[in-house]
Amino acid sequence: MRARGRGLLSSPRMSLPARSTLAAKVLSHASAWLMCTVLCLLPVLAGAAPRFGLAGLSSNNEVRLRTSTAHLETVLRVDLLPTPTDVSPDAPRDAGAEATRVTVLVDPLLAADGTQVPVTVRVGTTEGAAEVPISVRQPVTVTLSADLPAAGDFHGRVVLLGDGVREVTPLVVQRMAVAPTVQFYPVAPARGWTLGPFSGKATVRLTFRETAGVGGAVGPAAVVQLDRRAGGSGDGAAPVQAQDAKWFFRGPDGQPQGPGKEGILQVPAHGTGLLSLDVDDLPESGEYTGTVRLLVPEGAAVEQAFTVWVKTPAMFGAFLIFLGVVTSAAVRFYVQRVRPRVNLRSRAEAARQKLQSLVPARPLEREATVAASLRRQVDALLADIQRPLSGLVVQDSVLALFEARLQLFSLWSVLLRQLEGLKGVALLDAERKLKAVETLLQNDQATSADFSEQAQLLRTLDLEAVARAVLEARLTELEQQSRTLSSQRGDDPVSRRLQGELPLYVLRARQQLPGPDLEASRRLVETAREAFLEILLTDLEDALTAKELPGGFTQEEWAALRLRVGEQLARARARMSASVDEAYLYYQSAHALYLRELVDNLEEALTQLQAQSGGGLNTLSDWRTAVDARLATAREQLDKGEANLASAEYRAAREDFARHVTLPPPPVSMGGRLALESVPSAVTLDPFSQPATESPPPPQSPLPGGPATGNLSPLPPSSTKASTDVLVNLDWIPLPRSRDLWKVELAVLGMMSIIAVLLGLQVLDVFAPTWGGSGAWMTAFLWGFGLHQVGNATFDGLWGMVSRLEK
Repeated sequence: MRARGRGLLSSPRMSLPARSTLAAKVLSHASAWLMCTVLCLLPVLAGAAPRFGLAGLSSNNEVRLRTSTAHLETVLRVDLLPTPTDVSPDAPRDAGAEATRVTVLVDPLLAADGTQVPVTVRVGTTEGAAEVPISVRQPVTVTLSADLPAAGDFHGRVVLLGDGVREVTPLVVQRMAVAPTVQFYPVAPARGWTLGPFSGKATVRLTFRETAGVGGAVGPAAVVQLDRRAGGSGDGAAPVQAQDAKWFFRGPDGQPQGPGKEGILQVPAHGTGLLSLDVDDLPESGEYTGTVRLLVPEGAAVEQAFTVWVKTPAMFGAFLIFLGVVTSAAVRFYVQRVRPRVNLRSRAEAARQKLQSLVPARPLEREATVAASLRRQVDALLADIQRPLSGLVVQDSVLALFEARLQLFSLWSVLLRQLEGLKGVALLDAERKLKAVETLLQNDQATSADFSEQAQLLRTLDLEAVARAVLEARLTELEQQSRTLSSQRGDDPVSRRLQGELPLYVLRARQQLPGPDLEASRRLVETAREAFLEILLTDLEDALTAKELPGGFTQEEWAALRLRVGEQLARARARMSASVDEAYLYYQSAHALYLRELVDNLEEALTQLQAQSGGGLNTLSDWRTAVDARLATAREQLDKGEANLASAEYRAAREDFARHVTLPPPPVSMGGRLALESVPSAVTLDPFSQPATESPPPPQSPLPGGPATGNLSPLPPSSTKASTDVLVNLDWIPLPRSRDLWKVELAVLGMMSIIAVLLGLQVLDVFAPTWGGSGAWMTAFLWGFGLHQVGNATFDGLWGMVSRLEK
């Protein structure tokens, strides 16, 4: 058939529809033959191979048993699988056929280490292996028992024998270890603290209990994960690495628990256990959440979540607030006290250096005195500024007042030296002004307005112009005095000399005065004044050296008068080169003394004449009355200081007396006359040999060109300075002393610190369990700093408002 089929398929003459019909016929004959063969053998196969089955087979066709105890006892059911004949209801049943019987055999169990465990088999109620009947409707129950030495897997086989059929089924017995069941109690959050590099440990108490009634070992425990929630209130969590924190477990006895066998705890059945977790060196404040896993050697591990709250101590928060207040106070102290004091000290040092630069190496006596006073003032200012407490009261106005004083001193010093250069010119008005400035510079009660006023006055003071005006006034006054004296004395040698010699000196000085050389002009003016004084001195000396004695004088009286007047004239000549004004004062004193003696002598002569005449007074009364009147006028003129007018009255009275009375000259010996002639030349006086306390007599009349008066303007009355150390009680606020002011400021700072700390602890929630961190620290510091600044600003504003209302 195979050859024929191959030939049909390979024949080229057969068409495609013919090939398909032939293949269908061959396939139908083969299928029919195979079906008939199966139907004939089916009864024989079904009756020859009955099958058994064990209940509870796994997907791998094996019997798996589990036990937690050492003794294993279990029941297996053996079923007889139905055959197709038993299944078909139409199949004939043979009632006389023998029932199927089965024998159950179990091999010893084999452990993993090779240990064999015998298995006891009981079929029904029969011990050991026995052949028992089995049917579809009546399965066989087999009881297996064995003693398992240890936990683990044991492998064996169940063998079913029946009617020549042998079926083998694998048997696996697993002995499970009995482990305790652990359950944790709820864990309360643990609290810890941290402060930068320092921190305190937080202890989490993990309490657990055994719930299965099985005692045993548990552990070790481990921290699975530890996360930090930012500030304890953030949504996200950042894991904490093991190197950033430290944690370790302690048992109930407080001993550390290691990661190995040291960490195993024994828990009694239905008992409790305690496990302490110490967490240390947490990086920052906040809320930390973690999980602890407790291993059970023969059971499932147990996990428990825990929470740790780490905060910065509240005392540190209070310290930060206080530090902010103190820092603010320090900044305020620096801004209001230290920096102004540094500026004041630099200004005071600059003022002291300026004072040293203004004082020359060889200062004038008055200049040195004022400079020493100013130096003491600036040294006292520097000492007050540099002192820790007293320096606080030095105000800018005090130093500004000294700077104004120093500026006035610089102007005064320059003008004083100019005046010293013009010392030959009696600039009395300028001298008075400079003296007033000198007194003002040494006055502690002077104000800045006084210094400004005097400085403005000194700036407008031109000493050269004033000196030229003074020299011009001296020349004018000298000419006026010369004309007046000439008219008073009439035609005498003094008048002729004043009219002949003095105009030449005045003319030369007046011509030189507009020139640039003020010193040469001064010398010429002084030369003219010296010439005027020389004429007067020469006239008085000539009168003293007269050969004839004035009437009424004895030789002794005239010698005494010449000696006294000669001494004054000698002083005048000695001081003429140094000071014409002082020499003129001596001349005035000598001239007045000379005239007063002459007047007194003439009055004595009249008195003696009256006593000698007896009854002839009526004949002499007319001219005596005239002489008395002239002498009284002369004395009045002398009392007024008008010696020139008194001289004219005396001469007139003397002439009247000489016309009516002729007195014999007193006898004079040769020795006496020689002594009288030698008196003027014998009176010599060194102008620098007299003590400094001696001063010329008060002027009877001003020297031509000299000052009208030498009085200085009186000093302003000194006012008493109220001491700041005296406690002055106001209406209701006691004013502290300056040295106790720091105590008041310290008390105010303490009060503000307490208020800031108490408010900050509540407002900033410093007592929160997770407060801390750099941000919270900065907030606490800025709270104290800002509260102090705001408090001080508010106080300053209120105080300023109250001050304006009071004004």
